[in-house]
Amino acid sequence: PSGARALELAYAALTQGRLADAEAGYKEVLKTNPEERDALLGLAYLAHQGGRGEGAKDFYQRVLRQEPGNPSARAGLLLQNLNSDTQDLSAGALEVAAQHPASAAAQSVLGHSLVRQGRLADAQMAFQRAHVLEPGAALHAFNLAVAFDRLKNYAAANTLYERALSLSTQGGGAAASGLAHAVVQKRLQELGQIGSPSPPAAN
Repeated sequence: PSGARALELAYAALTQGRLADAEAGYKEVLKTNPEERDALLGLAYLAHQGGRGEGAKDFYQRVLRQEPGNPSARAGLLLQNLNSDTQDLSAGALEVAAQHPASAAAQSVLGHSLVRQGRLADAQMAFQRAHVLEPGAALHAFNLAVAFDRLKNYAAANTLYERALSLSTQGGGAAASGLAHAVVQKRLQELGQIGSPSPPAAN
């Protein structure tokens, strides 16, 4: 298929949870256009989902070599470094979020940075912006749910956990969305109990 059609097919496979087909499709696109941004971002996402951090970094860096300000790639690299120095992560997250207020990825990485600083109310606002910008993304709904959960707003958390599960199911399931359904289902059960244990970590 043509480059545009091949990208569409790869993305369709991704949203249906057929990750191997999606990866093969994106790689096929790169054979004819090695710097195709959407294919590189797709492969970066798949590498991240598969726990291949170095591979994800490589694809994000390839995007940034041709488009230095790309917010998805910048945010993706920051997420790969969540265990690095908190101050460095905070500065980078603030910068990319300020420069790209309409990027859900940028707002999400800012939320993660704020969680690491213990600024839960601010993190909730950042995750809220990410969810508003990309309301169909299960992980944004999940991260916002976790923030409300930690702030003890259990009613809002419950609603958003359910929404995250629904969005993930509609979008190809756990493999495609990266959402651990069992973790969310367990937490939904716990929310109905008195003295429920701590909420899961944001993803």
